[in-house]
Amino acid sequence: MSSNPGQHDAPQYYRPGPSTGHYPQYPQNPYPHGWHGGATPPPAPQQAPAAPAPQPGTTAQPGTTAQPGTTAQPGTTAQPGAAPQPEPGQQAGQGQQWNAASGWGPPPAGLGSGPQGRPARPRQVVTALVALVAAALPFVVMGIGAMFATINDAVLNDTGLPRADIDAALAQTGLTMDQLTQFVRVMGGVFLVLALVWIALAVVAFLGAGGARIALAVLAGVYGIPLLLLMAPTIPLFAVLVVALSVAGVALLFGRPAKEWYATRKLGAASRS
Repeated sequence: MSSNPGQHDAPQYYRPGPSTGHYPQYPQNPYPHGWHGGATPPPAPQQAPAAPAPQPGTTAQPGTTAQPGTTAQPGTTAQPGAAPQPEPGQQAGQGQQWNAASGWGPPPAGLGSGPQGRPARPRQVVTALVALVAAALPFVVMGIGAMFATINDAVLNDTGLPRADIDAALAQTGLTMDQLTQFVRVMGGVFLVLALVWIALAVVAFLGAGGARIALAVLAGVYGIPLLLLMAPTIPLFAVLVVALSVAGVALLFGRPAKEWYATRKLGAASRS
């Protein structure tokens, strides 16, 4: 209706139509004792700025206003000067938590903040790198030593194998000492190359390449069992230790924290490309 106190015509209403949700704020009644014709209307009092509308389902304490830039949580009461509550699954000083299928929970491994916004590397991946490199280092040393070795009777006597069995094997294959020396050097080079490839794959897997861990699993299956059978008769403890370190390192790379970390890096690389 019209708010002019001197107008006595028919009431005037707002134009019908969809509501915008915004309505004008009216001042307090300047005529508490009624208005009489010919009287000068008093000046309208100054109105304070309107406070922001509260959220649905919230109540405010009497005499308090909402803090600028904050909103009250549903079903809560706004306290004077109180800081806004964190969202569900969010702690003070932290970002939004991972929304798992069962609800809010801690983020999976690899989704924490890392350098340059990259996911943090799980501890399991670091432990896997240490185990894999430790399993390959003895073969690096053995391969380098075998490449410069010279086979003679003294070396054959120090192998721990019966000399009669060694002589019988040499006679059966027809190898001489020089040929045996060349064979040992070639095998030493092969062991050295395989060990360096193993270490390189471990480092690449540590840096986040998922295909490297698959290659490590294949190498562990192809060379792990033959190596165990070959070295078990002479140095069984060493063979078991090397194979155990290799299997443990590969298993850590396929554990849940590592799998989530590799999947997160893959999604991040796809979004940047």
